[in-house]
Amino acid sequence: MVKHLPTDVQVAVVGGGIVGCAVAYHLARAGWSVALFERKKLTSGTTWHAAGLVSETQAVPVMCTLARYGLDLMERLESETGQNTGFKRNGSITLALTEARTEELRRKVDYAHGCGIRAVEISIAEAVERWPLLSAHGAQSAFWYPGDGYTNPIDTTMALAKGARAGGAQIFEDCKVERVVVQRGKVAGVETERGMVRAEHVVNATGMWARDLGLSHGVQVPLNRTNHYYVVTDPIEGLSGDLPVLRVMDEYAYYKEDAGKLLIGCSEPNATPWLPEGGIPDRFEFDELPCDEEHLYPVLEAAMERVPALADAGIRKFFNGPECFTPDARHYLGPFAEIKGLWVAAGFNSTGIQNGPGAGKALAEWIMAGHMTMDLTDVDSRRVVPGLNAANYTAVKAAETLSHAYAMHWPYLRKDQARGLRRTPYFAHLKAAGAQFGSANGWERPLVYGAEFTDGFGRQPWFDAWRDEHEALRTDLGMIDLTFGRFLVEGADAEQQVQRLCGADMSAPPGVLIYTHMFNDQGGIEADVTVARLSANQYLVMASAGAEPQTEYWLKTSLLETGVSVANITSSEATLAIMGPRSRDFLQGLTDTDLTNDAFPFASWQNIHVGYAPVRAQRITYVGELGWELHVPCEFAQHVFETLAASPEAPRLGGGMAVDSCRIEKGFRHWGHDVGPFDSPVDAGLTFACDFETDFRGKEAILARRKSGPDSRLLLFRLADPDALVFGKEPIVRDGEIVGRLTSASYGWSTGSAIGMGYVTWPEGVSLKQLVANDYRILVAGRAVDAFASARGFYDPSNSRMRG
Repeated sequence: MVKHLPTDVQVAVVGGGIVGCAVAYHLARAGWSVALFERKKLTSGTTWHAAGLVSETQAVPVMCTLARYGLDLMERLESETGQNTGFKRNGSITLALTEARTEELRRKVDYAHGCGIRAVEISIAEAVERWPLLSAHGAQSAFWYPGDGYTNPIDTTMALAKGARAGGAQIFEDCKVERVVVQRGKVAGVETERGMVRAEHVVNATGMWARDLGLSHGVQVPLNRTNHYYVVTDPIEGLSGDLPVLRVMDEYAYYKEDAGKLLIGCSEPNATPWLPEGGIPDRFEFDELPCDEEHLYPVLEAAMERVPALADAGIRKFFNGPECFTPDARHYLGPFAEIKGLWVAAGFNSTGIQNGPGAGKALAEWIMAGHMTMDLTDVDSRRVVPGLNAANYTAVKAAETLSHAYAMHWPYLRKDQARGLRRTPYFAHLKAAGAQFGSANGWERPLVYGAEFTDGFGRQPWFDAWRDEHEALRTDLGMIDLTFGRFLVEGADAEQQVQRLCGADMSAPPGVLIYTHMFNDQGGIEADVTVARLSANQYLVMASAGAEPQTEYWLKTSLLETGVSVANITSSEATLAIMGPRSRDFLQGLTDTDLTNDAFPFASWQNIHVGYAPVRAQRITYVGELGWELHVPCEFAQHVFETLAASPEAPRLGGGMAVDSCRIEKGFRHWGHDVGPFDSPVDAGLTFACDFETDFRGKEAILARRKSGPDSRLLLFRLADPDALVFGKEPIVRDGEIVGRLTSASYGWSTGSAIGMGYVTWPEGVSLKQLVANDYRILVAGRAVDAFASARGFYDPSNSRMRG
C-alpha cells in the first residue's frame, strides 16, 4: 500500500541514512511535524556498509560531545524502541609503534580527559591480555578507551526510524526528491517524484549526494567520495564477542570482531577518490565498488604479522564501498546563507555512525530554537568558502582527508594537496624570500621564513627562525602579509544598521577605526572585526581570513531587506603589516604624510602614498606593537612590496607563527578559537569593546550575563617549565580537577615559555583576582606542568607600546 504524501510539514528531511533518520527522530520526539524522503531504501547509500565503530574521542571538542551523546543514545535505543541495534560498549585499544605516536596518544589522553572522556595508558602486557590474538612486536605503548565500542549501522538506523515514526514522523522510501522549492529566497517545500510537500525547513542529509543537491540550488557543500576498504575473514576459533576494537594506526588498520570473524578496516595513506563517469548512478542502492586487492596488500601484510591467527584464516570478503570526506575533515551542520530554511547535515568523514545521532540532535535543536544550543563552530556549515568546491578539488581533498585519518596528527600539520588556490599579490616575492606556507580557507599564508618546516612535538629546527621573527616585531621591525576578509557595507542607513549589529559606538567620523563585535540574540560573538568608517554612508568591515565566510554570512543575513548593501571585496586589496618600534621612522622615510601621534593617532586611518602608489594606512595592531597596516589596491601591491623591500632599512619578513605568538602574549583573542557564537564577551573579557549607551543586537543578553555573573572566564596561562610545549586543547587543572582547556597556544618568546589562553570554570562568590590567584597546571603529554594565570596580557598589559 502506497502512503499518501502529506500536504504540509514543518521540516522535510532529504536522505534516509543514519544522519537523516537521527534528525527526524529528534524533531519528531519534540513534537514537530516531519517527513523524511529516501530515494531508495533506508541506509542504502553509505550507512549500510559502515564498519560500525563508535568512539567517544573525536578531533574537536564539539564532535566529542556529539559522539558521547550518540553512544549514550545507542545504549538506550533498543529498550526504547524494541528494535535491536547491535550496540556493544566493549572498549578500544590503540597500539603505538613509535615514540612520536606515543607522544601523540598521550596528548590525546589528556585531551580526552579535558572532554570528560575515560582514557588511560596501559601496559603492553595488559593490551595483549585484553586482545589475546595480538602480537605486540614493535609496540612501544598502548592506550585503553573503555567507553568505545561498535554498533550495527543498519539496525541502529532502523531503531532511529522506528523512534521517529513513534513520534509522528512520516518516512517515505522509494520517493526521490527532485528539487527543493524556493520562493523569494526562502524554502517553500520539496518536489518529489510523487508530488510536492510544503515545508518551512528542508534538511539536506543526502550524504554523498549532498554536494550535487546543493549545487542544483546554488549552494556549496564541498565533499566527495573515496574508495573505502575493509576485509572480513573466515570464522576464527575462540574469537570472543567481547573483544575490544583494536587500532594500529602506524599500520593504517583497525580490527573488529564480527560474528566470530575479524573485520579489518583500512585507512591507507594512498587513498583514492571514487569518480564514477557521469556521477553516481541513479540505480545506486546497497552497491559495492570494484575492489583493488593489490591496493590493500601493504596493510594486509602488516596485519598478518600483527595478528598471526590470520595466517590460518581465509579472507571471506574483500569489500569496497564509497565514503564521503570533506576537505577539512569536519562535517557540515547548519544553515545556508543563500536560501532561508535550507539546512545541511552531511560530510561525516566515515564517522557518521558515531557522530550522526548527536549531529541529528544538534541540528534539530538549532532548527527548533532558531539558534545553536551548543557550540557548533567547528562543524558550522557557514565556514564553507564558496569558491572551493570544484569537483576535482573536492575529490583530491577527500582522498587526502582519508589518507590522513591514521597518519600522524602533528601540531602544525600542513596538508599538501590542491594547494596554491588563493594567493596574495606578494606570493612570488614571499616564496623567493624562503616562506614556508600554510593554508587558511584556501589562502597561502607564510608561517615562517628561511627554514624548512618540519613536524614534531618537540622544538623543531625552524623554531630559531620563528624566534627571530617574533623578536624583530618586538624590538626592531617586521613585515607581515596580513591579507584578510573585508566587506564594504554601504547605504543611506549604513550607520543605523551597523550600529544595530555592532557593540561599539559606530557613530565615529570617517577616518576612525573601531574594534568591535557582532552578537546574536543570546549575546554570543558572531564576528570579531575591525571596522573603518570610510564615509557617512560607507563602512569597511575586516575579519580574519579564517572567519571570512562566517562574517559574510552574518552581515548578509542580518542586513537583508534593510536597504544597506554588503559586498565582499576581499580580492580587491592586499595588506602588509609594518610592525615594531622602528615602524614609524621607517615608514616616515617612504611617505610625505605626517605619522606622528598627534597627526596620525592610534585607531585611525588615512589615505597616503608609499612610493608612487595609493595606500590606506591603518594604525592598528594584532601583535601589540607600534605599527601600521597598509591596505593596497591589488594592482599596486607588488610595487608597494618592492618599494618597502628595497629600502636599506627594510623590515624582516615574519610569518603566522610570529603573529600568533605575539598576539597570545598580548591576550588578543582569535575568532573560531577563543571566541565564537556560543561565547559571551563577559566570559571572554571583552566587554570593554561594548558601548552600553548604544542599542545593539544581543545587548540585553550581555547585560543579563554581566549582572548574574559568568560561570566561566577566559584567562591567559604561562607555563613554568620553559621546555614544555603546548599546541591547544590541553586541559587546565585547578585543585586537582580539570576546569577547562586551552583554546589557543603558542610559545612566548618574550615571556620565555609556552603560553596559552582558555576558559576556566568560575565558582560563585569568587572574585576575578581570586580566580587568577589559584594554582593552575596544564596537562602536557600526561604530565601536569605548573602554570601562572592572568586576566591580562603577559606582555605590555598597559598597551603603551602600540600607542607610543
